[in-house]
Amino acid sequence: MHVFVRNGLLKFFPQGRIDSENADKVEGEIFEEIDKYPDHEVSFDFRDLDYISSAGLRILLRVRKRKKTDLEIVNVSDTVYDVFEVTRFTDAFKISRKMRSINLDSRESVIRSLNGAIYLYGDDNMVKVFNKDVSMDEIKKERDSARAAMIAGVPTLIPFDIVTVGDNYGIIYESAGNTTLAETIRLDPGRLPDLARKFAAFLNEIHEIEADEFPDIKDRYREWLNIAGDRLPENDRRNITTLLDGIPNSRRFIHGNINPSNIIVDGDELMLMDMSGAAYGHPIFDLQALYASLVEVEKDRPMYCSSVFKMSYENCKEFWQIFFDEYMKDRTEEETAKMELLLQKYYVLKQKLLMIIES
Repeated sequence: MHVFVRNGLLKFFPQGRIDSENADKVEGEIFEEIDKYPDHEVSFDFRDLDYISSAGLRILLRVRKRKKTDLEIVNVSDTVYDVFEVTRFTDAFKISRKMRSINLDSRESVIRSLNGAIYLYGDDNMVKVFNKDVSMDEIKKERDSARAAMIAGVPTLIPFDIVTVGDNYGIIYESAGNTTLAETIRLDPGRLPDLARKFAAFLNEIHEIEADEFPDIKDRYREWLNIAGDRLPENDRRNITTLLDGIPNSRRFIHGNINPSNIIVDGDELMLMDMSGAAYGHPIFDLQALYASLVEVEKDRPMYCSSVFKMSYENCKEFWQIFFDEYMKDRTEEETAKMELLLQKYYVLKQKLLMIIES
């Protein structure tokens, strides 16, 4: 049985059969790994499993009881899915049928994103192949969010089905431009000022779109606060809560994790990708994500811009300043100064929160 472990995810790939003859051995291997990584999320990929008996089903029940959470089981063949359906395991687990498998024939990626890479696939499609540590829940969320955003009028790639690519998962998308905003600037730094202003106009338009069908981004922060629990100092908790409460409520579309690597340049058009964090809320949530990635993170992690965006830190800061000036040009000086102060304060508090959660 193959096991994958990374970034808080423990994924099992059982093979062949699980029946009374090998159930004890399989269970022992599974719980040995769970005991090694007690805090990791557990999931199963059944792409290579042909048969499961009641003995195998009981293993899944015991894992579910140990983890005290819903288990995700993906790539289930029709034969095994029938067993789950008859036994009503489909009511107790998050189960999805076997996906279509595609072969990229050792092609090189044309676009890198923070959680995967995009490859050309045929004449009219692209496939985003996710890193192995991205859960199926996140992949489905990205696909469903992209669909909802497209319907709402947000410029984004049209998603199709989820597929397997070797040991990874991917989403088939329509074909679009084959460079990101970051890559376009790297290839032609002289375009940076125009692209920064173009992106500011683009984001202003995005932030005018009503997005009632998405979750409230403030709820994401409240969930993080709950996860952090008592590990977050009370003063920091109070400051984050005060900051959240002080940000005006809004129903505008928010990407949730915007940066130069998840904007596709398609001719004269810009398009969003990596939509799993899409939400509604005040534009400051997107501005903060962009400000952090272009300006602040580099101070704590030298060479961040060059390693993640393939842009120099000077270019990152220049892009941010031109973008921000253009984005805020119709606001008053007082509004602009207040936004700058909020962005700095917001970054410090968010970093403290995320460091607690990810530790």
